[in-house]
Amino acid sequence: MPYYTQPDRIPTLLEALNQQTVEQLKLLAGLLPTGTIPTRKAELVSYVQQRLQGESLKRLWEQCDRLQQAVISEVVHSSDDRYQKDRFVSKYGNEPTWGTGDHYSYNYKPSILKLFFYSFTMPQDLKAQLKTFVPLPEPTRIQSLESLPAALPRTEKEYDYKTRTRKSHPLKLPLHIRETEQVARRDLQTVLRLVDLGKVAISDKTFYPTGATLSAIAEVLEEGDYYSDWTEIQSPGGWQYDYQIGYIKPFAWVMLLQAGKLVELSGKRLGLTKAGQKALNEPSEKTLQTLWKNWLKNTLLDELRRVESVKGQTGKGKRSLSAVSGRRSKIVDALRDCPVGRWVELMDFFRYMIAAGYEFEVSRNPQSLSLEGYGSLYDTSFLLLEARYILCFLFEYVSTLGLIDVAYIHPDDGVFNFQADVELDYYYGNCLSRYDGLTYLRLTPLGAYFLGLSDRYTPARVTQKQVLRILPNLEVVAVQQLTRADCLMLDSFLQSVSDAVWQLEQGKLLDAIAQGRSVDELRAFLTANSSEALPQPVMQFLADLQTRTTSLQDIGPARLIRCADAALATLMANDSRTKAYCFLADQPKVIAAGQPCYLVVPLESEIKFRNALKKLGYSLPGLS
Repeated sequence: MPYYTQPDRIPTLLEALNQQTVEQLKLLAGLLPTGTIPTRKAELVSYVQQRLQGESLKRLWEQCDRLQQAVISEVVHSSDDRYQKDRFVSKYGNEPTWGTGDHYSYNYKPSILKLFFYSFTMPQDLKAQLKTFVPLPEPTRIQSLESLPAALPRTEKEYDYKTRTRKSHPLKLPLHIRETEQVARRDLQTVLRLVDLGKVAISDKTFYPTGATLSAIAEVLEEGDYYSDWTEIQSPGGWQYDYQIGYIKPFAWVMLLQAGKLVELSGKRLGLTKAGQKALNEPSEKTLQTLWKNWLKNTLLDELRRVESVKGQTGKGKRSLSAVSGRRSKIVDALRDCPVGRWVELMDFFRYMIAAGYEFEVSRNPQSLSLEGYGSLYDTSFLLLEARYILCFLFEYVSTLGLIDVAYIHPDDGVFNFQADVELDYYYGNCLSRYDGLTYLRLTPLGAYFLGLSDRYTPARVTQKQVLRILPNLEVVAVQQLTRADCLMLDSFLQSVSDAVWQLEQGKLLDAIAQGRSVDELRAFLTANSSEALPQPVMQFLADLQTRTTSLQDIGPARLIRCADAALATLMANDSRTKAYCFLADQPKVIAAGQPCYLVVPLESEIKFRNALKKLGYSLPGLS
């Protein structure tokens, strides 16, 4: 069988040996214990086959080194008969020795491993024999750390034009850590409040947030965006980070809320749906779980689109892109194998995904895509496409929802851009995406709950502090630093007097209630954030407002029907054929002869009312 083919399965060892040339068989026979090697092909086949049986087969396996035994064990105890190079190297760090010399030259000498594999595929009958004594392979493990260093060591390489040599300089890159679980719960409420105020605009074609919206969200997020203040930072190497990295969390929140159906588009601005209004008063973790489940199955956005340097995604290259749900499920499966509360380096996470069989393809035809400043991706790799997709999914969505904590550096300093760390040439530029700086992740208790690793989730208890003082003159004063979500809540209900003072004002409150808010919501918020009972004037003000806003009820549109006299209106309102579809606009009293009276017909009953009129012998001209 030619070396360049790799069959999926070979039923028998005899079939594999018959596919070899005489020269190949002689090389294999030379690996066996001392004996007279035949010269004819049929005799050579028989010679090798007989010595790959029973105890002699076991002795051959024992002669293999550690890596050779490992590859035999991996295949023997796998459903696949083939040697998977990427998985094996990702797990064990190196390839086993297959031979010495140039594989296609006369001086090539195969190793003992070639007796077990033919074109890197193990014959099934040989596999069955080996399974009786070859132990299980060692489990695939993912490395983790309890804590992280304050800085990462890196080596910068630069070319010295005077000496015409490449020099290396050691660097220490500060590592920035974000704990996301509690922040995500509060940021969710903040962004929902911002939507409720009508300050979130998106494109009606792409559904992406506008630049002004991204800036507005970044300003109100509790800890800002990941790279909010990095444009003016000096790098450890002395150069200036002089470009905008771009928004991560603000973009994610807008897309997540859309996928979760908590918002809907009205014109070019988003408003809360009924589910979004309900989420304002529900536990944040419940809403975050809904957003997570909906994101895994949504098709609103392919995260690869956020890696703008990869071109051709909307042209012919789009047809060869794999389904996003399949990619996400592989990453989620790998996340489930991560230890809760321990840091995992991203490169180790990538290696684990490949070693454990969680790898996937972003595109079935990468050549249809291109790289900005380079050209078509004829020679691509896992680190180029798949790793960048994973980085975006983790950094922009999984961490925003609070499932993982993250540790990161500037994307220009990411591990991908140091040739000592990975085999990636410099022609890819400083970085391919804004996510290249993600370096470590840590699964949070919330993430463990969402991924099904724990049966319940108990939010960290936050000590209730008095942050508001409610005064009898209807003023609300902030006595401690408020969260951005609290400020937006007060701004939506109350009239702002200064940075720390708001006023209960009837007109502003009536506007908020007309937009779907409630007096109960405001009362509960003020009570929860003040350690004192609400003053009597405030309680009375809210009670009066509650009465005013619940005394009237909109029961929907209707037609007002004018009847010639009260007798006819009374007949219609009480006849068994029409009374279910109309009612009197007012109770008729003693009305002068010929004075009109009115019926109200709900629009939903209009057709049935008209049909009933016919049975009474009446018609209503102009009814449509």
